[in-house]
Amino acid sequence: MIKKQVRILMQVLTILLVLYDITSITSFAENDLNDAYTIGPEDILEIQVWDNEDLNRTVEISQDGTFTFPLIGRVRAEGSTVFELEELIEKKLLDDGFLVSPHVTIGVKEYKSQKVFVLGEISKPGCYVLKRSINILDIISQAGGITDKAGKIITIVRPKYIHGKNTPSSAENNTENEIFTVNLNDLQAAVGGDLFFVKNDDTIYINSVSRIFVTGEVKKPGEHDWESGLTVYQAIALAGGTTEKASPRRAIVIRAHEGKEKRFEAKMDVQVKPGDIINVPQRYF
Repeated sequence: MIKKQVRILMQVLTILLVLYDITSITSFAENDLNDAYTIGPEDILEIQVWDNEDLNRTVEISQDGTFTFPLIGRVRAEGSTVFELEELIEKKLLDDGFLVSPHVTIGVKEYKSQKVFVLGEISKPGCYVLKRSINILDIISQAGGITDKAGKIITIVRPKYIHGKNTPSSAENNTENEIFTVNLNDLQAAVGGDLFFVKNDDTIYINSVSRIFVTGEVKKPGEHDWESGLTVYQAIALAGGTTEKASPRRAIVIRAHEGKEKRFEAKMDVQVKPGDIINVPQRYF
């Protein structure tokens, strides 16, 4: 009986130790994220000076990136991490002779300065706050995931000089934007550091899936998903292949070009473009 009680007690102690380790690890991780956060306008910080409660303050970073703190006056915070700001305040309090051995801790009460916009074929389009370094897949997950109409191409618009804005960037309205695309399949196949990390003020557009149309003597005529590199042969395969009456050698591609309809011979190795119509005619006899 005693041995059984001892065994149960040891099991309980083991569980408590495991829970303690998990809590400690989680706490350390949260602290690291807090310390590494880059401060900007509108962020609200809780500043504590150990053994000097009269200096404790909750401050909001102004649009010029600064705030006022007792004894040391105006402090520039924008662009500094939480850890760097802690060191800066400690140095000012020490160098100016206000405290002998100051120890400052800062927590981010409200994250407001780092934003990213997610638009297009996404379940919950809108503005999302960045509390830490985050990749595109994570932000898509936060926004509820892509819709059924989403394609594989994601467009990122990154302003070169506009920061702290409250509206998405537009490729048409700002010639200073940096614009590039990534393929969702490439992101999902990447690991670790290969994932693309978003930045403050990025606008991420989840594009609609591109379509092609296959008509004529095919088994499944109609709309089909387009993918980069898709050939006429592959497009016909998506449509279930040709019927017995088909004349694939006489197939044509119909493409809109500068507002006009363009027709050309559909060789099997020719790559199709979004919106193309591939028509497979019936043979003569």
